[in-house]
Amino acid sequence: MERAVIRSGIPIAFSEGFNPHMKIAFDAALGVGVTADPLYLEMKLEKDFLPEKVSALLTPQLPKGVMLHKIKEVGLDSGKLVTFLNEDVYEMEGPVDRKKDILQTEKNIAEFNALDSFIYERVTPKKVRQMDVKPMIIQPMRVKIQGNRVYLNFSLARSQSGSVQPKDIWKMLAEFFNMPWIPDAFICSRTGTYYYDGIRRITPFSEGIFF
Repeated sequence: MERAVIRSGIPIAFSEGFNPHMKIAFDAALGVGVTADPLYLEMKLEKDFLPEKVSALLTPQLPKGVMLHKIKEVGLDSGKLVTFLNEDVYEMEGPVDRKKDILQTEKNIAEFNALDSFIYERVTPKKVRQMDVKPMIIQPMRVKIQGNRVYLNFSLARSQSGSVQPKDIWKMLAEFFNMPWIPDAFICSRTGTYYYDGIRRITPFSEGIFF
């Protein structure tokens, strides 16, 4: 992305010091293998530049598969985008595991949704971490089966102290709630990123935001 910005000629701002870098940042890092649409990008420019002009210069330079949807100009006092967003929405899918009782799928996911707490242990080469995943899940999880594919939709809260990863959710539900999929076989997409105020989901492009 940085190369595309350089090629476009947009007056991007750089940090100071011995190793200056572009003042450009995505809203958050994605897990390995996770795709996202939309993906928000924040840039600081050296001078005022109309959003339409930024779009006209940058669009032809974008790598294949990347599309520019919208651009919005915000004030310098608006704060960083990453501190505004607090919810990520995901869709995961994988092959149906016919060895499991598919008829119990709705019952099992409802059982998980009804819990107030569920402690999950994540094991990595460096450490073992226990976490209560329920406070990290904002909306009740939804599961549907279409043919030989099973789909899981859910949203996770962002946290300064870290959050559970989608792959952990997928594995946890397969192992502890007998969901009809293979723990390590999935495709994961982040389908939305929002500020959730407890009632509605707000995007950086919602009316009145950052003005």
